[in-house]
Amino acid sequence: MTDTPSPDAAPRNRRWRRVALWSLLVVAVLEAALNVALNTGVTQAIMGRATDRTRLTWQRAWWLWPVGRLHLTGFTLTQQDSDVWWKVEVDALEAGMSLTGLLRKRVDVDGIDGHGASFHLEPSGAPAEPSDPNSKPWVIHLKDVTLHQVRELDFSRVRFAGAMDVTGMLNLQARERIEVDLPSVRVAEGFIEVDGQRVARLEALDSRARLDAPFQAGKGYDLTKALGGQAKARIDVLPLDWINDQLGPSAPVSLRGGAGRVDLDLRVERNTVQPGSQLKASGEALEVKAGPMRARAPWSLQASMGTEPGEQLSGSMRLAFAPVHVSGPKDHDMEVPEIALSVRARRREGQPGLDLEPALSVAKSKPLDLRVLNPWLGQTLEIDSGHVTVRTEEPSKRAKARDALELRLDTNLVSGQMGPNKVLLRAEVEVDARHLSWDMTELGLSGTTLRLRDVSSNGNVPIRAWSGNFTLPRASLSLSPTVLKARFTSQLTDTQPIVALITSSKKLPGFLTSLLNIPEVEVTGQVQIDEHGLQLRELKAKGQSFSLEGHLDLVQGNITGALLASLGAVTGGIELKPGKHDVHLLNATEWFKRQPVPPLR
Repeated sequence: MTDTPSPDAAPRNRRWRRVALWSLLVVAVLEAALNVALNTGVTQAIMGRATDRTRLTWQRAWWLWPVGRLHLTGFTLTQQDSDVWWKVEVDALEAGMSLTGLLRKRVDVDGIDGHGASFHLEPSGAPAEPSDPNSKPWVIHLKDVTLHQVRELDFSRVRFAGAMDVTGMLNLQARERIEVDLPSVRVAEGFIEVDGQRVARLEALDSRARLDAPFQAGKGYDLTKALGGQAKARIDVLPLDWINDQLGPSAPVSLRGGAGRVDLDLRVERNTVQPGSQLKASGEALEVKAGPMRARAPWSLQASMGTEPGEQLSGSMRLAFAPVHVSGPKDHDMEVPEIALSVRARRREGQPGLDLEPALSVAKSKPLDLRVLNPWLGQTLEIDSGHVTVRTEEPSKRAKARDALELRLDTNLVSGQMGPNKVLLRAEVEVDARHLSWDMTELGLSGTTLRLRDVSSNGNVPIRAWSGNFTLPRASLSLSPTVLKARFTSQLTDTQPIVALITSSKKLPGFLTSLLNIPEVEVTGQVQIDEHGLQLRELKAKGQSFSLEGHLDLVQGNITGALLASLGAVTGGIELKPGKHDVHLLNATEWFKRQPVPPLR
C-alpha cells in the first residue's frame, strides 16, 4: 500500500514558497531602502531639521537590519550653542542601533566600537536662538562606547596629539542635560600643544572622568559643578622658550630653558579638587631676562590637597628656585641660595572660594655690586661703591605680623656722585609682596617703603647724617626701558634735603634761613627716575608756618624747575636753574602760576 500526496499539498507548498520569496523580497527592498536612505543623506536631513543645534552626519553607512550592526565611516557629532561649539569625529565605527527609536526622536546606540577619533571644542559666536517650547527635544544616548586611537583633542588654543583609548557613554538631551561618563581614558604617549607649539610630552595618562551639566534657560549648560574624576599622569615639560611667542617680540621679559618633569595625581568632585590630590615637579635651570637683568635657576613645585580637623579642605603649594643666579651689565652678579613662594589654601564652611595665606621666603643673598644700576641711575646718582643684599624676614619675626609678606633690600654704605657733589647713604627697601603685580610691561610695587639713613653730602648746604622714610602708595617699574614711577609721602624730621635742593650757594636768601629749623615736615609728590635723570611733579611740603609746592628736574646735579615757598606771612618764588637760583618776592604767586610744568618723559 502506498501513500499518495493530498491534492492540496502542492498548492500549499507553492503558496509558502511564494510567501517566503515575497517576504525576502520585501526585506531586501526595505534593507535596500534603509541603506539608500543612510547613504543619500535622507536620514541626516530628517534628523537635522529636528535636532536644533545638534548634528549627526556620516560619509558612508551600511546596516544589515535587524540582525546586523550599523557600520559608519566619516562619522561626526556636532553640538553648538551661544557659548561653545564642539565636534566628535570618528573615522570608522560599528554599533547596535534602534531604528524604532528614531521615530520617537531618540538616537539609541549601544556597543560602539570606533577607530581613529578626534574632538574639537572652541568658543561659539552663534547668536542665541529661541526654541519652540512645545517641541520635544531629541535624545542622543550612546552607551558602551570604545574609541581606539583617539589622535586629537583640540580645545581651540590647547591641543593634544597622540594616541588615546577611551571607553564611556554619552547622554545628550537637547535643552535639558548632557551627561558624559568616561570610566577609562588611557594614553601611552602624546604631546600637548599651545597655539601649534609643543609644550609638553604626555608620557602616560590613566584617568576617569564624569560630566553632568543641566541646561539652564538663557544660560546654556551649567558647568560650574559638573566635573568629577581622577587623573594620574607623567609629563615631560619641554623648554619654556615657547612662552616668548605668547608674550610678543616687544615684551620686556623673555624665558629660556626650564625643561622638567611632572607627576600628577588629580582628584576632582563637583569641580573641586579633593583630598589626596598631589603634584610634584622639577626642572632644569630656567633663565629669565628682564631689561638689563638676567636670572637663572633650577625650579621645583609641590602641591597637595588634604583636610584639617572638622573635615575642612586644605591645600598647600610651594614653588622654589634654588639657587638663583642674578647678573647684570658688566658681569655684576648676585646669588640667592633660594627663593620660595608658599601658599596655603583653606575652604570655609558655607562660603565660596578659598582663604589664601601666601608666604615668601628669600634666603639672604650674596652682595650685589650696586654699580650695576649706573646705566639707569647714573644721571641721578652715579654710584662709585656699594652693595645690596636681598632677603625676607626670619619666620620667627614674621609671626608677629601674620599678614606681612615682605621682601627686604639692604645696602651697606653707598658712595656716589650727584653732579659735583659727593653723596653717602645707606638704604633699606621693604617691598610688600602682597601688592606685587605684573602685566608683562611693568612690575607693580605699590606699598613699598624706602628708608634712607646716614645721608651726607658736601653740597653748598651740606647734609650731615640725615635720615628719612618714604612710603610709595602707588609705584611701578618698567623694565624696557627701565623707568620707576611712584607717588610718595614722607614725614621728614627736618628740612636738610629741601634746603640742599633749592640752594646753589652757601649763602641762603634771607627769607629761607629759617628753613633750617623747621621740624616734622610732611612731603608728598610724584617722582619718575629713568636713564635721563629724576623728575619731581606735584611736589608739596607742609610744616609749622611753612608750605612749599612746585616741580623740578635733576640731571647730573643740575636742577631746573620752579617752587613757591611760604614762611609765615612771607611768600617767595624760586626759579631753579643750573648753577643759579633766582628768588621772586614780588607777586610770587602770580609768577609761579605762569611757570610751565614740563610733562614727565
